[in-house]
Amino acid sequence: MKITGQRKRSFREIATHNLGLKIASLVAAIVLFSVVRGAEDAQRSVFVDVVALLPPPNSGKMLVSELPDQVRLTLKGSRSQINAIRPENIPPVQIDLTDTDLRYYYFADDEFDVPAGVTITQFGPTSIALDWAQRVERPLPVQPRLVGQPPDGLVLGEPARAEPAEVTVIGPDTEVADLRAVQTEPIDLSQVTRGENPLAAALVRPPPHTRYQGDPTVTVVLDVVRDLAERTLGGLEVDVVGPGSVQPARVSVVLRGAPVAVEAVVPATLRATADVTELDPAGGGTVPVLIQGLPEGVEAASVEPASVTFVPPS
Repeated sequence: MKITGQRKRSFREIATHNLGLKIASLVAAIVLFSVVRGAEDAQRSVFVDVVALLPPPNSGKMLVSELPDQVRLTLKGSRSQINAIRPENIPPVQIDLTDTDLRYYYFADDEFDVPAGVTITQFGPTSIALDWAQRVERPLPVQPRLVGQPPDGLVLGEPARAEPAEVTVIGPDTEVADLRAVQTEPIDLSQVTRGENPLAAALVRPPPHTRYQGDPTVTVVLDVVRDLAERTLGGLEVDVVGPGSVQPARVSVVLRGAPVAVEAVVPATLRATADVTELDPAGGGTVPVLIQGLPEGVEAASVEPASVTFVPPS
């Protein structure tokens, strides 16, 4: 037991002997390891946004090939530098494409703002193929695209009209040449009300590489009226109110109203009248023809002839 106690004290003395020096040595070893580790080379890939400077409209040319939104950079440097890089802090790269004679654009190291001591070992992509086309501007009529039907009892009084009636399309001549008109997105007729309905409508997306000049929306005006039908009834005998007779003795009438109501009219229920009681029996004259017995919702749009000549009694 005595020997064991001595051994325990010896271990304790060994562990605590020069404790400060031992701790300092451990800290120095950790720092040295971190410095050496941080100085080692490392690689990392980051993505940088691409901003293109395109030729002005008066150049007569436009780019039709697709441009990448980003370019991937493979960076090499010390581990500490690589780990400290924040992709969002690398500004976008601006590529100058104002020269329409270029067929390829090649990325270069000096275009990118990376930290000192960090090198770019690879681009992805390394270059961009450039395809140019003749730029044209062409005005085209707008065609409203209507779907569905108006609510019961309503119809369009006249064709839908767009304001403005035409828009200008800008794009490559090979694509714009085949266009004849521009359609709107579908307009639902089931939501219209009686009267003038001005509705905002977006234009359908133009073909690839083309765009609209200005706002890609128009106003479509829908003139909504009651759903009316017309029916012509001929040979109605004119009843004379008063003495004498009239010429002609029969007239025709054009009825107008809701389709169902107009079709339901029975000619025998109608009465054409001419009131001559206010005329001089000896002098004659003309009087209008009135149509009586019309059902609700139906009107006499016109009578032919609208007036008749009074024939005094002999």
